[in-house]
Amino acid sequence: MFDNVIRNTTISVLGELHETLFGKYPDVFAFFVCLLHACILGVGVKTSSYMNSFLTLVNLGVMAVIVVAGYYYGNSDNWSSDGGFMPYGTTGIIAGAATCFYAYVGFDSIATSGEEAKDPAYSIPVATIIAMSVVCTGYVLVSGALTFLVPYWSIVPDAAFPAAFAGLDLNWIKYLVSVGALCGMTTTLFGSLYSLPRCIYAMADDGLVFKFLAKVNKKTQIPIINLAISAFLCALIALFFDLEKLVEFMSIGTLLAYTIVSASVIILRYRPTNRGLVRDSSSLLELPTSQADSFEMDMGGRLKPSYKFLEPFFGEFEPGYIVCVSIGWFTSSTVVLCVYIQYWFNIQHVSWIDGIVLTALGTDLILCQFLIEAHEQNSTELPFMVPHVPLIPSLSIVCNIVLMTNLNLLTWIRFFIWMVIGLLIYFLYGMHHSKENDVTSYSVLLSSSEAGKTPWGAINKSRKRVKTEDDRKPIIDNEELADNGYYH
Repeated sequence: MFDNVIRNTTISVLGELHETLFGKYPDVFAFFVCLLHACILGVGVKTSSYMNSFLTLVNLGVMAVIVVAGYYYGNSDNWSSDGGFMPYGTTGIIAGAATCFYAYVGFDSIATSGEEAKDPAYSIPVATIIAMSVVCTGYVLVSGALTFLVPYWSIVPDAAFPAAFAGLDLNWIKYLVSVGALCGMTTTLFGSLYSLPRCIYAMADDGLVFKFLAKVNKKTQIPIINLAISAFLCALIALFFDLEKLVEFMSIGTLLAYTIVSASVIILRYRPTNRGLVRDSSSLLELPTSQADSFEMDMGGRLKPSYKFLEPFFGEFEPGYIVCVSIGWFTSSTVVLCVYIQYWFNIQHVSWIDGIVLTALGTDLILCQFLIEAHEQNSTELPFMVPHVPLIPSLSIVCNIVLMTNLNLLTWIRFFIWMVIGLLIYFLYGMHHSKENDVTSYSVLLSSSEAGKTPWGAINKSRKRVKTEDDRKPIIDNEELADNGYYH
């Protein structure tokens, strides 16, 4: 909008960065913008939400102007000549989707605001679906208007819409679009800085990261220390990385997170609902009959009656264990399949080796789905549940991995460095302080109260899977009752 005045001034004063992993120059302006937004969020959720809502309305209005002006002043020849509507084909669309996936991650803020919602079980799924529908429609219309307005080879990556309208001497729209872009970036930054401290708060409250990050300010009801550290780290990243690297960096992290979420949906759906109960004699003797019956009748993670022929192979495992192994194997096979197709497979020269590899990997995927489907889902009923499990989460895993394999090597290197830092924090601190590591935790299966923790946080003993024919056996037999003086 101002002919790169900020960029040129920064380079003339501070110089350029001559490192491949970083941006071309340190973006000092972005650094202070991140800190400014954090200060506004620190005032309180209500104040920042009013500002965010106003800027969102402005942004939607600007998008409407872009769509109308783009299709009004555009030229249909841009969709038909010199490459047409899809100049780079399906491969180009997938590569672009992998890079621009960051544009759809704003709904994370909805999922992390459960404590502020009056009825989160209903409002969060509905808000997510509405937000995704509106955003998806808006992006399709806006991107279509851009390519209808100018040919794809004339698009300026750093300022696509202002440059497009300026090329047609529509300067008033150029400045309007620039204002809308600033509002859009502001709302995006608000959303990111809003959700990140809440994610870290949940991790700190669980003990995965340092406990002081879970301290909430009594006046603003916001984890101020958490917000300050999160904003400073975000500002540092914005300082040293340019837009292209930030987009790819965020996309790969988001895609991996969504892959883990999809796998978790399947695992939780097939995990027994009573998994957290400590099955010892003292606790079960005190259970009412209805609770004891529900404990025994829970079939989550067990083989379905129609698949009893698999009992000799998988009957000795804990309920839900085979599902966990299957989803892990499914994900691994998908990674190998996508990497093979991306880097080695040539559809114009298919060899017999390609046929063997693709057939083997495809069989793996089908077999994993078969094993998951052979088990019972748990009886948990929630207001909103993902339908058609395990099909939809499995398709999500495949799509995410396909997009991830289309990102470049440097993005994977940066992501690997970031993952190493996170794993070090987990293994050196989080594993030892997590509530999941506590023997009194609801999610730990113990065979007795004497089972302790190993130095790495594992459990020495775990409850052995009870066979179907043993379900009605007494937990304490007559000999034990006699030894304890119950029989006189």
